[in-house]
Amino acid sequence: FKLENLDPAHLNNTPKAERDFIFYNRLEKTGSQSMTRLIKQLGDRLGFETYRNIVRPSKSITESEEDENDLVEQLFELGEHAVYVEHANWVNFTKHESPRPIYINMIRHPIQKVISAYYYQRHPLIFAQSLMRNPNKPMQNKKFFDTTFNDCVRNRVRPYCVFDAHNPFNGDWRRFSLHLCGNSEICTHFNSETTTQIAKMNVEREYAVVGSWEDTNVTLAVLEAYIPRYFTDATKVYYTKTENFTINTVSHDTHLDKDVEEYLKSSFSFEIELYLFIKQRLYKQYIAVHKNGL
Repeated sequence: FKLENLDPAHLNNTPKAERDFIFYNRLEKTGSQSMTRLIKQLGDRLGFETYRNIVRPSKSITESEEDENDLVEQLFELGEHAVYVEHANWVNFTKHESPRPIYINMIRHPIQKVISAYYYQRHPLIFAQSLMRNPNKPMQNKKFFDTTFNDCVRNRVRPYCVFDAHNPFNGDWRRFSLHLCGNSEICTHFNSETTTQIAKMNVEREYAVVGSWEDTNVTLAVLEAYIPRYFTDATKVYYTKTENFTINTVSHDTHLDKDVEEYLKSSFSFEIELYLFIKQRLYKQYIAVHKNGL
């Protein structure tokens, strides 16, 4: 494609939504807490409601069709001009005979996302909070907290450090194709070409914006341009009180040993392909609106 031919109208899914309602089915470890706080601030400023789900101690990685239908009905009852936030997989509202909402989401590099999740779950405060939410969760020994991500992946002993496609462990934090693909069985497949293509199709057809805090200015500008009723002045609000939105972060070592990095690049090949597809779409949306000034 030629940059000068990019048309915002062709890249804007917001007008295709069938109701004035945003569904932010947020992804783990992508700065979703920060985005949720920003949305709440904008709601207070622009006059829309923000709703969040009740956190459950444990949750299946996919929902049944009955669970999907219950969610669709609950969201419909919330009324118009509102935002709903939950860690949830993409849902086909048309299949449930309900008007389609405005979908949004956030991503980050899939390998960095996994590293972040690994150390986040080992932070003493975070681990203590997880025990409070789920008293049946087993206590861990010192080795659990002290083992580096590099060593955990290299040794392949723990299921959460094995990223082979055949590994039955499918915790949500491992990849974002599941959230963008849906609740079908094929969507549970890790690093799957088919799952990736379904997720790409959903992003292209259903999502108004999928942004990234890796490109903060671009993401905020695209949200302002493509969903103005909810994100007008998002950049101004964010940079006025940036410290309010940079939360829930845990400092950690992001260095990868060469053998671990090569293994992860291979294991996440389709996840990385999906990530790059989404980033390209975000840049195209930005350039389409700002091409005259670039």
